[in-house]
Amino acid sequence: MEHTRIELKIVVDTAGFLAGYISTIYGAKVYTVKEVIDEVKDVESRERLELMLGAGKVEVCEPTSENIEKARAVASSEKILEALSEADQKLLALAIELKEKGYNVMLVTDDSYLHALAKKLGILSKGVRRESPKKFRPRIYMCRVCGYSSVRRIDKCPSCGSTIKIV
Repeated sequence: MEHTRIELKIVVDTAGFLAGYISTIYGAKVYTVKEVIDEVKDVESRERLELMLGAGKVEVCEPTSENIEKARAVASSEKILEALSEADQKLLALAIELKEKGYNVMLVTDDSYLHALAKKLGILSKGVRRESPKKFRPRIYMCRVCGYSSVRRIDKCPSCGSTIKIV
């Protein structure tokens, strides 16, 4: 009986580039999205990223609009869509796309929302500076004065301008 080996594709968030994590990956192709590339600004990380791009170790992809919608739908069903940046949505969509093509996919991120969504989708995830959380608990940002709440990180209430607390 012949065994086929399923190739591993690694989808990397900004944290993976900032921590130099991609330099430690051998034998697997690394993927990301343009929005993540744009977030890498410090000189050392940028130089390392440019070397990896030049060597063909990192491929920058634009996921299909269909897979972006799938990513948004799963985030919406978990009530955390508003907490995801455009980069987060596209990274998740790219992971979905690669998984649908039959690859083993690992999402490398320190974002607890992305870990939770990857788990829901049956996609492996790995933390860069911290392990993926065992149990997901969304952060709620709530106004102390008017009660406005959001899962998106905010410092001041958009309704009344008061201080926000995390609950």
